[in-house]
Amino acid sequence: MIRNMSKNNIKILYLLTVVALIAATYMAFTSPAITPERPPLHTDAEWQNLLQSYRIFYFHVPLAWVSYVAFFVVFIASIRYLQTSNLKWDVFAAASAEIGVLFCSLNLLSGMFWAKGAWGIYWEWSPRLTLQLILFLLYVAYVLLRRSIDSDNRARTSAVFGIIAFTAVPMSYLSIKIWSLQVHPDLTSEGGGIESPIIIYTLLINIFAYTLLYLSMLTIKMENERAAQELGYAI
Repeated sequence: MIRNMSKNNIKILYLLTVVALIAATYMAFTSPAITPERPPLHTDAEWQNLLQSYRIFYFHVPLAWVSYVAFFVVFIASIRYLQTSNLKWDVFAAASAEIGVLFCSLNLLSGMFWAKGAWGIYWEWSPRLTLQLILFLLYVAYVLLRRSIDSDNRARTSAVFGIIAFTAVPMSYLSIKIWSLQVHPDLTSEGGGIESPIIIYTLLINIFAYTLLYLSMLTIKMENERAAQELGYAI
């Protein structure tokens, strides 16, 4: 458990995170771009520009992955708190929720920048984008809820909300599969663009690096959360 990690292990985690992020970023800019099937009515120049814009998915996908992991931790920690009434699980949930909100917001922003180049607009009200926005707003509401409730009722109420909010995670992910005609690309489908081994390795290394970043941030955030709870504040 992260709480019981020694200071030396935490330092090793931080070092691995830095090394992994440097390697992942280097590979994202030097590996071939993700190459989906060429859409119709694109000139060669437009197609080449669109291909280069797909590099953002080396960051966009890991950001989405980490937000899902963070919200899953909130879900599990919330269940464990309701089972045990042990505040350490509330600390886990609170710390992970704020990190998840950060990564989810960056996922939305990176997607908007890509959409501007690919579609000519920053936002399209497709099912995938709409559900991801709803997911983000739900966990923003979770964080705000924690700050608005007194300490006696905060943990239990937040745990119930955290469990309910998690239903938006599988809905967000599966929206690409369910609504196959939407404009959001499905990289995991046939012709999605990640069939090349080097592209797969680059994507996996970025996912690994950002997962380490999440764990590093979680150790810091949990220490802050525990200190705040001891002082009677909510983070």
